[in-house]
Amino acid sequence: MNTAVITKAISILFFGALISGCGLTKMTSKYDTVVYTVTPPILQVHGGKVAIKIDGNIPAKYFHKKATVDFTPVLKSENSESTFKTITLQGEEANGGQTTISYNSGGGFTYEDEINYTKDMLVSGLEIKAVANLKDKSEPLGPVTIAQGVIATSERVQNTEEIAIAHHGYEKETILSEVATIYFLVNQSRIRTSEKSDEDMNRLQEFAKLGYKTHSIEIKSYASPEGTIDANDDVSQRRNKSTLRYAKQILKRLKLDGVNDESLYTNVSYGEDWDGFNRLMKASDMKDKRRVLNIVNSVQDPEKREQAIRDMAELYDAIDKNILPQLRKAQISILSYQPKKTDEEIAALSASSPDSLDIKELLFSATLTNDRATKMKIYNAAVSLHNNWRAYNNIASIYIGENDLDKASTWLDKAFEISGNQADVLTNYGIVAARKGNLNKAQQFFNQANASEKNQAILDIRQGKYAKAERFFKNANTHNATLAKVLNGNNSSNCTDNTAACYYLNAIVGARSANMQMLTQNLSKAISADASYKQEAAKDLEFINYRENLEFNAIIK
Repeated sequence: MNTAVITKAISILFFGALISGCGLTKMTSKYDTVVYTVTPPILQVHGGKVAIKIDGNIPAKYFHKKATVDFTPVLKSENSESTFKTITLQGEEANGGQTTISYNSGGGFTYEDEINYTKDMLVSGLEIKAVANLKDKSEPLGPVTIAQGVIATSERVQNTEEIAIAHHGYEKETILSEVATIYFLVNQSRIRTSEKSDEDMNRLQEFAKLGYKTHSIEIKSYASPEGTIDANDDVSQRRNKSTLRYAKQILKRLKLDGVNDESLYTNVSYGEDWDGFNRLMKASDMKDKRRVLNIVNSVQDPEKREQAIRDMAELYDAIDKNILPQLRKAQISILSYQPKKTDEEIAALSASSPDSLDIKELLFSATLTNDRATKMKIYNAAVSLHNNWRAYNNIASIYIGENDLDKASTWLDKAFEISGNQADVLTNYGIVAARKGNLNKAQQFFNQANASEKNQAILDIRQGKYAKAERFFKNANTHNATLAKVLNGNNSSNCTDNTAACYYLNAIVGARSANMQMLTQNLSKAISADASYKQEAAKDLEFINYRENLEFNAIIK
């Protein structure tokens, strides 16, 4: 693309009324000496905005000392007109203007502004409209066209964001467990009758009676930290063996699944339970417990540690009574698989009896089909039965995928009413806002949602932050990755998606890099895949330098 600044002398009629003297009449007759430079010479869209910069140069002996001119650029297309801000130029004896132009030496001014882009602007002209004022007279001047059309390549972002479908929370495999703790007398490993009828042993047996498939059976045993390490290791191991025998006896009687499968058993003897000691001490309301905990954490030798605690006579009786008995124990744990419906059963019930499924199962069933109508029916059932925000969000996700942004917003509003600032809802709000052109709002939503790097990179392209987007895409050659690189000035990129949009983007790369073969080959492919690109290429100013080229014209006509 030709990026050189084109300086264009334009004739702009500053003063149209004939007023006594040589003032306005002279300015009118010499209007063609006013020079304007437009940058860029072909307007471009970046960050959803069309920005212009106009440098005006007015010669000496031209601007009437008492005159003012209201200066307004207008971007005019066949069906619309978009107005930039108005500034006022004033003679050196006038007032009310932003810039003063000297009669003797002339002068210049720089004008900058931007407006939101709309598709109508693609084929348009930038006109200057002005109104001259002198004393009590005003005269409309112009319009004069100073630039043609808008390059909108930055608007070719593809809607490939990661739409946030709220997770169903359903687990295809859930492990349930029950634990019974058996307490022993000091230095003993025999299981007392009172322990066999303890409440948690009864719970363990009731759990075993459920008949679930067994995942594993764990036996863990401990000793309180009193006496020698060897003696405590020995009593811990004896407790493990006696507890294992007792567990097998009980579980065989209850016909627990897998009770005779030795590979399901895990037996661990931990010996002295200093971790348990520490935990119980922290939770106690014992006076001076910090002194005890300091000893536990600072004395490395277990026997010296135990002796130091014993030496605290005023505390040891309470420890011996309230802490140590809870460490003379063994635990029996049964881990079983929770019974689950098959995927086929869940899919069938979601259609015939959705009320027989819980919300997690119902939302999970939507992942078992690719049929849009079936998904929508499931999510609507979840809305009706459970008023669940995930269902509202996921309905919105379907509409986002179809780019029906107004319907998506309606469902997202319902999800937000229930969920508040859930990341999935905020992410989808951000996608909708970005596609509607509300880029600042989209960024706010993405910040709140901690949006994915891909979503942020696509928003960066929309915002005109091309270097940042290119850093994310790195060596990727997808459409959006190539677009980011091209807009960042990298005209050696090549999109590898086999799509019409990708071929057309490669044709633009060819035009920008003056690679005629790349341009024509890819433009032909794009038009072959999607005939609408023929009309696009004919008016796209990316190809302005090729409009007289026979090969190019043969493709688009």
